Amino acid sequence: MSKPDWSAATGSLDLDTLTEAYAAGTLTPTIVISAIYNRIASRGDDHVWIHLISREDALKAAAALEAEGYDGRPLWGIPFSVKDCNDVIGLPTTNALKESAYVATSSGQAITRLFDAGAILIGKTNMDQFGIGLVGMRTPYGACSSVFDERYISGGSSSGSAVSVAAGLSSFSIANDAAGSGRVPAGFNNIVGIKPTPGLVSNACVSGGGCVKTIETLAVFALTVDDGMKVTELIAGYDPTYPFSKPEADAVKLTPAAPPPRFRFGIPNGAALRFFGDTEAERLFREAVARMQALGGEVVEVDFTPFEETQRILYEGPWICERALSLDAVLEEHRDAIHPVTRQILSNSGKFTALDTFAAIHRIAELKRDTRPIWEDIAVLMVPTTPTIYTKDEIAGDPIALNARLGIYTNFVNLMGLCGIAVPNGFRDDGLPLGVTFLAPGFEEAKAAGIAAAFHRATGLPLAMFDNPYPNTAARPLDEDYREIAVVGAHLSGMPLNHELTTRGGVFRRTAKTSNAYRLYALSGTAPPKPGLIRAREGGGPITVEIWALPAAGFGDFIARIPAPLGVGKLSLEDGTEVTGFLCESTAIAGQPDITVHGGWRAYRQSVAA
Repeated sequence: MSKPDWSAATGSLDLDTLTEAYAAGTLTPTIVISAIYNRIASRGDDHVWIHLISREDALKAAAALEAEGYDGRPLWGIPFSVKDCNDVIGLPTTNALKESAYVATSSGQAITRLFDAGAILIGKTNMDQFGIGLVGMRTPYGACSSVFDERYISGGSSSGSAVSVAAGLSSFSIANDAAGSGRVPAGFNNIVGIKPTPGLVSNACVSGGGCVKTIETLAVFALTVDDGMKVTELIAGYDPTYPFSKPEADAVKLTPAAPPPRFRFGIPNGAALRFFGDTEAERLFREAVARMQALGGEVVEVDFTPFEETQRILYEGPWICERALSLDAVLEEHRDAIHPVTRQILSNSGKFTALDTFAAIHRIAELKRDTRPIWEDIAVLMVPTTPTIYTKDEIAGDPIALNARLGIYTNFVNLMGLCGIAVPNGFRDDGLPLGVTFLAPGFEEAKAAGIAAAFHRATGLPLAMFDNPYPNTAARPLDEDYREIAVVGAHLSGMPLNHELTTRGGVFRRTAKTSNAYRLYALSGTAPPKPGLIRAREGGGPITVEIWALPAAGFGDFIARIPAPLGVGKLSLEDGTEVTGFLCESTAIAGQPDITVHGGWRAYRQSVAA
């Protein structure tokens, strides 16, 4: 895969571009780091950084890598940034309150893994104080702006992290997300935000100041979904030192799964789809729905009531009290130094009782129960990342109400244990970007990421604020324990038995055709209706199949449950390769309709319906 020469002024920092150039020897980390510090200097005081690593130290780190030579580590020479509420050993942590700064003595499992993978830290980024806010303005270090218009907010609380990626100052950034901080700024800066399932990534690096341990998670900003998921895959996993880390994290597959040709996706129904008068945001979301339909999605309007009620509980309910565990003492000691809006929000923690807390926990459990049928019917739920975007002046005039509006599609996600991938969707007529977010049940990141990546590619948008196109990356290889199988009938995507693949961890790989050596028959007396594929001695034709992959354990269980007269064998494909797939006993097709002329089961069923 050839790429254009990397430009020090506008060259893309996506992982594929840098890694390929490093491996080929056409680019070095010192060139990239020098270019980044030149970009930082040219931007002046953009309020991105709370602590910037010196150019000299960053270049030393780059030179040390070069001296050892490219070694294939996944983040070798890749520049990154870290939101300031995350500890990095030897660096100050402030939580955007200068008076409470301290020097970290550890980095935690996730950050340590980044350094071990060869990444180079550029600095620690600005944020809404204590991570409280979705606007990026509640900070004594000055407010970041959207990279597309200085008058507009960057989004928060992970404001500096998002801008550092969008402005070409880092390839990715480690952010945090309790209410949407790892997604909202992605929408306002034309980048990707990966919000993992709570417990998938250890929060051991997160400062105690303001951390909502029961629901918070590290998040990743990146230029593409593939980049974000590669970083997430590196930092994910069980951490026995962190009490809210989940052991099942080690078993989660994070390779993005390509979406099947047919799938169902949800959107909020009726009046729940709100844009607060932003007709351009409404237009962009309509276009997103149409784009999903073009990708093979069938839209389903879902009852959004349980999600709306849950999102209100986050800030209108007792969850603010969890921050009080670590912040009451800080509030007492540094009251006058704390941002006035942050101080106002924190002052509400005392009005809730233990009774209120347990009532909220019970209610959220009920609301999660009420949404389970929704997830059984759709692959993902697509929502606007935010309903609109605001200027800094608008936020200053009504800081709490407008902040709350920005969270109507994000606040419920962690409380419900979901995962989410925020991606660019397009630009309003005034040149400001907005995004959409794909939500899925916990630990189903691979499914959400596959659909999100396909959607992002389909937009044709350049990356961040530059003119760089989406990298033409090849599909990532399957893990070694996956086995491919070709399905031909009721197991096709969108068909009645497709769930037997997806519930066993199946991922769609591609659509293919058999060689001309097969005939297809419609079998009578089966429920649901099924076809029978046989190898023909003569008069055969190409039959459309879907290639799926299953983990070894799921593959074995799936094969064992196939009922007679169906079975499995080797199918010859039109490209000359072979794959394990469904075949039928030849005795079962006697007297059954020959439907080979239709070229596949889906086309036949459509003809019957017509």
